[in-house]
Formats: sequence, C-alpha cells, structure tokens
Amino acid sequence: MQLRLMYVIIAVLVALVAALAGSFVTVAEGGRLTAAFKTGALTFAGALSLLVVVMGALGVVGS
Repeated sequence: MQLRLMYVIIAVLVALVAALAGSFVTVAEGGRLTAAFKTGALTFAGALSLLVVVMGALGVVGS
C-alpha cells in the first residue's frame, strides 16, 4: 500500500513539474500570465491523466 502511494505522489510531482515547465515556456515566449496559467493547468491535467493511465497499465494503481 505504501509503495502505491509513493508512486501516486511521484506522479503528481512529475505532473506539477511539467505544468511549471509549460508555464515557464509560455512566459519565456512573451505570453501573458493568464496564458501561462492556462497552459500550466492544461499541461498538469494532461500529464497527470497520462501518468495515471500508464501506471494503471503497469498495474501500480487500480485493482
């Protein structure tokens, strides 16, 4: 149980790093902060759902 929780926490942290990178790229390209927030939110949602699907396929989460 603790190993699964660790994998889920790592997945959330990886998704947060991806969102931060997406926001940084948006700001670096001259985008506004609202666009950076939107890009970060979309990147977080996409990365987290992709990681959950991959972890489900590997048998880490789910039954």
